[in-house]
Amino acid sequence: MDQVQNEDMRLYPCSNCAEHYPYCFLSDHLESCLQESLQVDCRYCGESVLEKFMQNHQQNCKAYALQDTEDGVCEFCKEKIFQKFKEDHYSDCPLKQVADSYQSYKAQECPICLVEIGPADQKGILQCCHVFHQGCLEEWQKKSLECPVCRYS
Repeated sequence: MDQVQNEDMRLYPCSNCAEHYPYCFLSDHLESCLQESLQVDCRYCGESVLEKFMQNHQQNCKAYALQDTEDGVCEFCKEKIFQKFKEDHYSDCPLKQVADSYQSYKAQECPICLVEIGPADQKGILQCCHVFHQGCLEEWQKKSLECPVCRYS
């Protein structure tokens, strides 16, 4: 065999998976190997695992084994969660945060129009800290620059 044929028959390690391939096939393998080596997080324990090994990981994953006995569902976003991590989930759950803001919101009546100021309404606040509907306050200020509640100017 001459030197070129000898080089073609030699096996080279893949820099991604360390398996050995002939030089002429190495670049094709590497391209597919890199696509297969995408890492994903196990949704049960959070460990980063190669996507192609996720099934193997879940067979040994202690958190995955507990899913049927300890899983619950977030009543806000309906995502499956572990009961023991429920509080952690709630501190990050955007739908729970919105629900909490509505529950902690104390209804306040606009002193000008006497209609409740909703959490989504645009508010006008004066330096004396009295709160109004923005539109009501703008109309009031066309007539007077004093606060309609305490007469602060």
